[in-house]
Amino acid sequence: MQDRRLAFLRELEQADEAVAAVLAELDELYVECERVRLRALELEAFLARLPAAREAAAAAAAESERGVEEARRVAAAAAADLRAADLEGEDERLAAARRFDRRARDALGIAERRAAAAREEVERLEREGEEAAREAEALSRRAGELAAALAERPGVAEDAATPPEPGLAGIADWGTRARAGLLVARSRLAAERDAVVRQANELGTLVLGEPLTATSAAGVARRVERELQTP
Repeated sequence: MQDRRLAFLRELEQADEAVAAVLAELDELYVECERVRLRALELEAFLARLPAAREAAAAAAAESERGVEEARRVAAAAAADLRAADLEGEDERLAAARRFDRRARDALGIAERRAAAAREEVERLEREGEEAAREAEALSRRAGELAAALAERPGVAEDAATPPEPGLAGIADWGTRARAGLLVARSRLAAERDAVVRQANELGTLVLGEPLTATSAAGVARRVERELQTP
């Protein structure tokens, strides 16, 4: 009788391990599906803001270029005034012309740096927009792969395994369905595993004559095996 009970515990151990393996797979899929869903939402929000950000950056760049042109005109006038003052040779006027020239050149440098920063901002937004578009395509492919993987997992709802509609909104909507489907499937499998472990504990209690609260069927099987091997 004890040998048959141990054999049955071995069967429960195998069932427990099989369910635990599927649970681990579902957990990994859940993490990846959530990553895809959250990133799709982030990209969707970014791309929604992008047109206004581009428009503002382009306006700022145009304004900064006008500032550079104005600063160049002032700098050219200051340089011409300095040359004229230098020719006249009058000390006071020459000193004033030099100060004016220095301030004008400093202002031109500041205006050029602002214009360069504004151009860089335009280029950055353009670059990030292109990167977001490429990432959106990659997310769509990844979501399709995950949906196919979910279709092969037992207990996952059919709508969670249905490929997403095109676009980031479709990916995010699929991600929500996938999350719900995985949570339901995991809950069912966890309940199934709890039942297996509970059955193993009950059988181990009968064999050992003491209450067991092991968290896995393997733990019960080891206890019973050691007890049976003890002279």
